Amino acid sequence: MQGGAHSRQSGRRPLRVAVIGPPVATYYGGQEVQACNIVVNWNNDPLVTARFVSNRPNLRPLWSLLENLRYLRTVLRLPLYLSNLLRATRQADIFHVFAASYRSFLLATVPAFAIGRILRKKMVIHYHSGRADDHLRRSVLAQRILRSADLVVVPSAFLTEVFRGYDIPSSVIPNLVDPQRFLYRSRASLEPRLLCTRNFERHYGVDVVLRAFSLIQKQYPDSHLSLVGTGTMEHHLREIANDLHLTNVEFKGAILPSMMPDVYDRHDIFVNGSYADCSPVSILESFCCGLPVVTTAAGGIGTLVSHEKTGLLSAPNDHHALAGNVMRVLRQQEFARSLTEHARETVDAHSWHNLRKLWLDAYASVSQDT
Repeated sequence: MQGGAHSRQSGRRPLRVAVIGPPVATYYGGQEVQACNIVVNWNNDPLVTARFVSNRPNLRPLWSLLENLRYLRTVLRLPLYLSNLLRATRQADIFHVFAASYRSFLLATVPAFAIGRILRKKMVIHYHSGRADDHLRRSVLAQRILRSADLVVVPSAFLTEVFRGYDIPSSVIPNLVDPQRFLYRSRASLEPRLLCTRNFERHYGVDVVLRAFSLIQKQYPDSHLSLVGTGTMEHHLREIANDLHLTNVEFKGAILPSMMPDVYDRHDIFVNGSYADCSPVSILESFCCGLPVVTTAAGGIGTLVSHEKTGLLSAPNDHHALAGNVMRVLRQQEFARSLTEHARETVDAHSWHNLRKLWLDAYASVSQDT
């Protein structure tokens, strides 16, 4: 994926940015979608040329059988990743590095930071993780790298507060969503067709969603739940669904971003059970589509969703409250429509029209050429 501009303005060449992040592949989440969208939106921009560098490069076809061997796969990818980073330095003024927590930070962010620093590139670390506090408490290395970056960008004021506790300054640039990609539909009558689009990892609380659905299904026997995602907890989640004797639960696997607008359109309520989170893109997409959002208030979600105005919030790990909020929007449909109308009004703040200037200012603040 590659985008950018080749025109010049006032005699200056565009800023050259290497966007280093995870690719949209068979397993992806919000970071992958954000990295892709940022590069695509810089396409043909007169002020920035953006080039994507995957931090999970594909192995050669000869090694495709090794893709399922997790640790060997990681070892084999590292030299290719380093080679791609070195090649990117010849065409970049700024490294825009997507960062998550724990193992991902070590394997993806640390090499990009090291190469960038050795070759004197400006470093913008774009950190996305609702588990930042635990990550930083456990990793002195992560603290030092983040303090040494030229700029740390986060998608939520929640992370700004977390980082402040570790003396790491950061700037907020919200997550990006394109409202034009999605059909906003005011549903005349909400049906119990529930959608959860979180990957099957423990901190996303899909188990909480299943337990809440068991209570919902007792009141609405024909209710339906679609689970879009993949991950290490899938077998365990299927066992929970079986143990609870749930019906009408579909494990749909990963669905490409290009197909998600149709998925949202075929459902009526978005539900999320996160234990830890930051600023989920799936909530923004639900806002765009007119789905009432019922979610836990984990991490930064409470700054993204305004309780009883743009969605309904409950405490993490409380499936009774989550189920109660789903049933509330089903029973109070005028109220549910007011939630979706107010939510739709907030998404423009997350559009490229508004975020482009924030990113230009961020790059300019670290660039010697401005």
